[in-house]
Amino acid sequence: MLNTALSPTGLNPAAALAFGESVSNITNYLEIGKAHLIPQGIDIPMPVIVFAMLGIPMFTKKSFSVIIAKPKAGKTTAAAWIIASAINAGLKVLWVDNEQGLYYGSRTQHWILQIAGLQQSENLHFYDLKIHAPNIRTQISRALIEDGNYDIIVFDGTRDFVFDINSPEEATNIATYEMEIADTQDCHIVNIIHTNKGNDNARGHLGTELINKAETVIKISQNDAKQIIIEPEFTRGKPFETFALVRDEITGIPSLIEGWSKDESTGSTKTFQPYDVDEATHKALVRDTFSVSPSMIRSELNIAAKSNLSNFLKQSISRDKTSEWINHWMQYGHIKQTGTPRTKSAKYSVNYTDNPTELNAPFIYKGGGV
Repeated sequence: MLNTALSPTGLNPAAALAFGESVSNITNYLEIGKAHLIPQGIDIPMPVIVFAMLGIPMFTKKSFSVIIAKPKAGKTTAAAWIIASAINAGLKVLWVDNEQGLYYGSRTQHWILQIAGLQQSENLHFYDLKIHAPNIRTQISRALIEDGNYDIIVFDGTRDFVFDINSPEEATNIATYEMEIADTQDCHIVNIIHTNKGNDNARGHLGTELINKAETVIKISQNDAKQIIIEPEFTRGKPFETFALVRDEITGIPSLIEGWSKDESTGSTKTFQPYDVDEATHKALVRDTFSVSPSMIRSELNIAAKSNLSNFLKQSISRDKTSEWINHWMQYGHIKQTGTPRTKSAKYSVNYTDNPTELNAPFIYKGGGV
């Protein structure tokens, strides 16, 4: 009979004991695997909603989300408003700040309490971990989470849990850590991270990994009227309606703009963003774009995508706007790049390996192949 018990080093029991490992250190991965079998014929309950807008869930327990924004776009203000609403609803919140330090962290905590109309709250625990090394921050945050009974955990500056945001190993470890903590501690984790300066993508492998595993990705931006726009970049369920906050001119405290409309706020024709379109439509758009050729350099892809998107949106779009859609397709694994980036050797094609869905069905392109 196959021996399925392995030690932490990957050795079978006999080999593990030969190398001095105790029997108690040997893990039976078959038993662990069986514990995760999804049963049939049983209605699995929906996740418990932690925070919702207009009846549509934004955050649920046993998962994590990501808030992305460019610097100074209002992401901390938006997060503070959400957390103030949460503690007023009786939810217990842990906020772990890895960036600001004691003084500026205290200002953010005061800001949250002001928005909530409170001077103090037992439902808000705010910690400053800036002075610690990334691996130590992770261990401290775990200890704090396990010591409390929190509904929401906020990681302000998730990138400071790793030494290198472009390390695939560190990125996977942090995403796995968050999934495990959210599940075992029955809470929701909110990550606040920056986007790249040149585009709206989350920074590094860490940002990409967190977005791939997130329940909800929320994009924060400001319009010309200085309103803070909160919109769904990606959701696993039904996306919530985009909404906006406005700061009081005297106190600076943000409040929800009732009846706000994105079209009315700009006074212009709505330009669809990549996050306004469902994933099935994105897949169809990618298929159509690559019907010209199965492999293209960036300039060819820009032309093909611009033409296809303009037809789809029924309005001409700019090169920058086209790049936003292409970057979205790259980020969510619809297309892939081979060769050296930003050189003529860089080629783009449909990503069959990492996106094995209906997108991978064979299609005829105009060049004559399959």
